[in-house]
Amino acid sequence: MKKTLLMLLVVLLLIPLSPNAKDHLSNKNDVFSFLQEAFQAQISLSDQTRTKEEIIDVLSPYFTEKYQKMFWKENIFEEDGKFVTYGSDFAFYYIPFFHYSEETKVVIFQESIYVLQFFPSTTHGPVSYTDHYEGVLLKKVDGGWKVDEYLYDNIPKSIIDKAY
Repeated sequence: MKKTLLMLLVVLLLIPLSPNAKDHLSNKNDVFSFLQEAFQAQISLSDQTRTKEEIIDVLSPYFTEKYQKMFWKENIFEEDGKFVTYGSDFAFYYIPFFHYSEETKVVIFQESIYVLQFFPSTTHGPVSYTDHYEGVLLKKVDGGWKVDEYLYDNIPKSIIDKAY
């Protein structure tokens, strides 16, 4: 009983209070906080099965409909008539494992924000990869900010040059 109550409390804390997009991201720290909340929303989907509507409610404050469709197709699986995500070391459309430090670059425009980081190659651990950039593109949607694109080595050179 105590375990169930504790799990319910954790889930309620992870569910955003407002279904609206974040309306003000004026600096790097605001952007980092927003992306960390978005990532927490994504990983919260692995703790229990949910209805389609519940998943949309969790993702909508942070992600455009376009992004949600890509995330859904890649990461959400049906289980007994409900839906869940499974853990992975390399799953597309999750917020990248940014360091949220000077290594993570933020380029802010009036209607878009690019967040990117260079990840040097590694052969250690369960996942290996070559040098690459990862990032996300946030866009203004109905006066608020939402993640609209996942960027994997397709970040415009002009943005990389501006960031570095």
